[in-house]
Amino acid sequence: MKRILLTLIAGLALSAQPYGYGRSGYYDASPAARIERGVRSGLLTHREADRLWRMERSLRYETERAYRSGWGISHGERRRLESMRYNLDREISRQLADGERAYRGGWRR
Repeated sequence: MKRILLTLIAGLALSAQPYGYGRSGYYDASPAARIERGVRSGLLTHREADRLWRMERSLRYETERAYRSGWGISHGERRRLESMRYNLDREISRQLADGERAYRGGWRR
């Protein structure tokens, strides 16, 4: 009986996840998903979104290039990619919070 009870408790503890985090939760950390969510909600104008998409595309390209070098990612490349990712995340957050709204038609006030 103890073994069954301990197994159930361990199973519940391992299956419990904090609410709102992870791939299936509300917050998705990928820059592409954050940009897309900002476009859909109207928090990003077309010009802002285009600039962020270019930054995201540049980060993807540089990451793929670093992996294709054949020797793995060096320390310097890793620092450069982390810096690019940090700048992109910071810019996405800044543009989402700047209060500009995309015009979606209808009456403007």
